[in-house]
Amino acid sequence: MNDLEGHGRHKRIGKSFRIGVAGLGEGKGLIKGLQGHPELSVVAVCDVNQEVLKKTQNEFGVPNGYSDYDEMVRRQDIDIIAIYTPDQLHFQHIKSAFQAGKHVICTKPLVNSLIEAREILELKKAYPDQQLLVGQSSRFFGPMQHQRKAFESGKLGELSYVETQYVHDMRWFYKTRGWAREGGFDLLFACCSHPVDLIRWYMGDVDEVFAYASKSLIAEQAQFQGNDTFMINLKFESGRIGRVLGLYGLEHPHHTRPWIEVGVYGTKGTFIAKYPQLESIIKYEGEPERVESYFEDIYHYFQFEGVNHHAGEFVNYTEYFASCLAQNEKAFPDVVDGYKTIAVLEAIRESIHSGMPVKVGKLVDE
Repeated sequence: MNDLEGHGRHKRIGKSFRIGVAGLGEGKGLIKGLQGHPELSVVAVCDVNQEVLKKTQNEFGVPNGYSDYDEMVRRQDIDIIAIYTPDQLHFQHIKSAFQAGKHVICTKPLVNSLIEAREILELKKAYPDQQLLVGQSSRFFGPMQHQRKAFESGKLGELSYVETQYVHDMRWFYKTRGWAREGGFDLLFACCSHPVDLIRWYMGDVDEVFAYASKSLIAEQAQFQGNDTFMINLKFESGRIGRVLGLYGLEHPHHTRPWIEVGVYGTKGTFIAKYPQLESIIKYEGEPERVESYFEDIYHYFQFEGVNHHAGEFVNYTEYFASCLAQNEKAFPDVVDGYKTIAVLEAIRESIHSGMPVKVGKLVDE
């Protein structure tokens, strides 16, 4: 049951959890979304930027603030650490949280390489009581949740093809994220992890990838290092195929075109879910085509700085994770799921460099 609160819906968990949030760029979306939650409370925040740290504490009434991550995770009153730090820091931050006995939500990408992903698998074996959820926020956005329910109920039949995209004007990022230039950063992992995770969610394990990549003219003008345009073909172990598009240097018509789109095509229906538009295009067998709108969800998802922060999705997956912890159930995407997505991204990276198809299983075996 969802209760309408003053700033969005809150789901009853059945147990209280205390949360520490690290990284207050994206992380402040979760802090905002959880304000007033009856069972989930943010008791500490961490950021290396003292000005951002103090501002966040004052704005949201968080009692404890830290510039030292390890100091925060040692707090005895924290149950869950939510990690929104730069990608290249995720491995060490997950490790420190596990060592301190905390459960972890880590924003995508889980880590930055397959080597680190393997180490996370071993780390999870060493700390079996600690659970980890990969914060793939797009799975928890309204239209994608409706899409998943339609799939699981059988309304779409057997899936023949899935196509996903993440197309987003990233010029603001090129100009303002200095840490992205420090090495160990790749837009393939940072951004394409969204559509790759979404296509795997439906089509299962990937057998082979063949990918092209280039740097947009906008990225060149901004002197951004690395590629920001990706076209990825995938063949799944089922024999089905799919496609992923990642494009980040563009003048985007935000109002009419989705940033993230998931097109699921089955034997009995088609369901195309969109972000940030709260709508879907649906066609079921024997029924007329329609556009389904979720206007009532606007405040839940976009309560904070418009569509630039994912408060609603963050609340959704934190409530889901807490519910799984309370009921002693496994939450997905978990460490293994995150590892498989990283393996696909690593295969894509190798295909880009070699200009050839790459077997995902080959990398996993190695």
